[in-house]
Amino acid sequence: MEQFNKVQIKNAMLEDLIKFSKTVRVLYVENNDKYRKNSFGVFKVFFHKIDTAKDGLEGFNYFENNKYDLIITSIDMPNMNGIDMITKIREISKNITILITSSNNKNFIDLIRLGIDGYILKPVEISQFTSIMQKVIEKLHNKEELYQYKNHLEQKIEEKINKIKSLNDNLETRVKEEILKNKEKDNILIQQSKMAAMGEMLENIAHQWRQPLSVISTAATGIIMQREFDIIDEQQELKTLNTINDSAQFLSKTIDDFRNFFKDDKNKSTFNLKDVYIISYDILSSKFKNNYIKIVQDIENVNIKGFDGEITQVIMNLLNNASDVLLSKEKQKMYIFVNIYKDTNNAILEVKDNAGGVPSDIIDRVFEPYFTTKHKSQGTGIGLYMCQKMIVDHMGGSIEVKNMTYEYDNNTFKGACFRIKLPLA
Repeated sequence: MEQFNKVQIKNAMLEDLIKFSKTVRVLYVENNDKYRKNSFGVFKVFFHKIDTAKDGLEGFNYFENNKYDLIITSIDMPNMNGIDMITKIREISKNITILITSSNNKNFIDLIRLGIDGYILKPVEISQFTSIMQKVIEKLHNKEELYQYKNHLEQKIEEKINKIKSLNDNLETRVKEEILKNKEKDNILIQQSKMAAMGEMLENIAHQWRQPLSVISTAATGIIMQREFDIIDEQQELKTLNTINDSAQFLSKTIDDFRNFFKDDKNKSTFNLKDVYIISYDILSSKFKNNYIKIVQDIENVNIKGFDGEITQVIMNLLNNASDVLLSKEKQKMYIFVNIYKDTNNAILEVKDNAGGVPSDIIDRVFEPYFTTKHKSQGTGIGLYMCQKMIVDHMGGSIEVKNMTYEYDNNTFKGACFRIKLPLA
């Protein structure tokens, strides 16, 4: 073996080679004690950490329990030869650098198949090993750079992922905040809608009560006068008392309708759409009569499942809107048509008028919140918006509006038609 020490290293490239190789972790497998001792001395100049094994089995056990950058191994060894050891190692690591030391090249084809990185003839000579090591260290250096670059990329990717997660968390928080704000806004709109509906209902109930209260007052006064003049007729008195009772029952019914409409019951129930419409109509009927608005009804018994109080509010809103627009047009003949029927899967409620229709430039906006064509003193702009919310969001139905031309009583009319679809019970 040639003598070799650091003092003899004149080549700067070789010095750099030794400097870099000091960080390489090496497993040296050799069963021949003489070769192992002599080669170890050469390898020690280059490598700082070297583990040695006496055969392939011991070498493989070392490999399984440690981390190496380079394996240098002989071929012909007891217990497990070098080829078998390399085969098992390659099953675990495809990329680890492997050098072969051998006195012949009879296994050269098998070694190429196993992807070895260099072939060193025994005995190991400094010049041959230095030449091979320059290529090996260059490869290891490239692998180290690649490893560092990979780590750098992984770090950058991790930073990007964390940034995206942070953005997603912030976005999720903002979405939750916006959802909460929207819920709060919807609750405010619901309360505003109910207050507006309550005001309209109180006004209509006041209209409803005027006639029966007048009847009660007149009948009671008549009985008192007849008693004072002692001209009471028992049959007439009984008839008058029945009239008073009928009027009182009517007043009681309007109170029940009012209470049922505003009850805060959020449990869906099965009810007859025709019955709910009749309640809504009864509340508004005096308004229609006093303004000479004729209601043309074609209604069937149709059962649906939902919130009857909200459907009452929707129907009253549609009827009131139709009434208001008719009164603003000052037509001689004013009609509101109400149809209730069913198709295969849905209940259909249609409310249309003969007021000429919704202007084409605003028909797509009628369900927007706070959009109204009425004077501020007459409308809030949330009625149709809340109708849509209750029909679509609360009961899984749909509501739409379109202008249409139709005939009635040998006359041709044009007006807006609001059409509601609700799932059958």
